[in-house]
Amino acid sequence: MRRRPSTLSRGCSTIASKRNRGGLILTCFLLAGTAAAAQAQALELSVTQRGSFVAASLSFRWAGANEVIDSLRTGLESRITFTTRLYESRRPAFSFAGDRLLVERIVARSAFWDFLDRVFVVEQEGVPQKTYTDPRELVSGFFALDEEYPADIASASRRRLYVMARAQFEPVRLMPPLTLISLAGASANVTTPWVRGDAR
Repeated sequence: MRRRPSTLSRGCSTIASKRNRGGLILTCFLLAGTAAAAQAQALELSVTQRGSFVAASLSFRWAGANEVIDSLRTGLESRITFTTRLYESRRPAFSFAGDRLLVERIVARSAFWDFLDRVFVVEQEGVPQKTYTDPRELVSGFFALDEEYPADIASASRRRLYVMARAQFEPVRLMPPLTLISLAGASANVTTPWVRGDAR
């Protein structure tokens, strides 16, 4: 499995240092514009129940996708974390106990630019790497998630099931020594409100 190339050492060339400074400048602009982009972000969720399983489809909408592509190409990294929870609604007689959480899943992905192969790479634990040459395909794949809950969880057709989901997005995931900037850009990270989708 190909990993992201390691950070350049202090002994790197002047040209490499200039590239790092260029990436740093782009990072500052990206962080400054992320607050405005956060106003145009949303998480879309659709849930369906097909016999013995429940399927949830998530799509994160981000207005600053082009800026993220530019930052990846300078050597920076982006990260998105999806959290999904499958619930069962309790009967009115037991509503005082709250709805029952059946399962929670957390999926974290990182995206970066592979300078050697000149492709975008998406990494996710337990899943083979995915590569993209088209930025539009990267955005579509990186910001979307499909989950299926197994039959033993959703087997009873009379159960009232629904999914709650949210996304946490780091447009720029800074690595040392650039992490010093992360304090100034911490508010640029986005966490969407929880959204609900009822299984139908």
